[in-house]
Amino acid sequence: MKLMYEHLRQIRNSCCPWLRNIWEYWSWSSRQFAAPSPRYIKWEVLKRNGVKGSTWIETGTYTGDTTAFIGRLASSVISIEPDPVLAHRALRRFQENHKITVYEGTSEAVLPEVLQSVSGDVTFWLDGHWSGEGTYQGVNDTPIHSECQLIASRLSKLENVSIMIDDVRCFEPTQTLFRHYPERQFLVEWARENALSWHIEHDIFVATRKYPIANN
Repeated sequence: MKLMYEHLRQIRNSCCPWLRNIWEYWSWSSRQFAAPSPRYIKWEVLKRNGVKGSTWIETGTYTGDTTAFIGRLASSVISIEPDPVLAHRALRRFQENHKITVYEGTSEAVLPEVLQSVSGDVTFWLDGHWSGEGTYQGVNDTPIHSECQLIASRLSKLENVSIMIDDVRCFEPTQTLFRHYPERQFLVEWARENALSWHIEHDIFVATRKYPIANN
């Protein structure tokens, strides 16, 4: 049964986008629309909440499909992938795309240097944590404490910012599978401490600081 499902998944991934969207919607509805939402819905959340024309920093490149999507929205994309195999695939995939730079390594190791290189408007997509089968699991199931601390230390050097954190459902340490995650309240308190507006939609925690456009 597992092999058959994997074969169907491969067929789905090779299909045109609208067929894949139908598949993902069917799968989502069969779970009574429980998180996680289909990828195409999450992409709309990213599009709507990202800072227009900003630099994007992504932790967790994975297959690179979301990287390619945000590459159409961003002035440039910096993506960090801890899994060597996935990182090398992404490097090959985007070697001709001068808007997208892929780094191999954990966000704890790579993000400090990346943050020193950016200024102005920045959108963060933090998805470099373990959330189940097929996702990278390092020493820490989630680097979110480190990522939030690093971003907070750099906020004063940035202008408009949007920080989106995927898989909010995992921030439930009372569940054995996610016992190494902080509680969701950690994200709320972090946003408040850094004067960020926040909300949650489709399993994504969104924290923003957007200055009003000055009238000339």
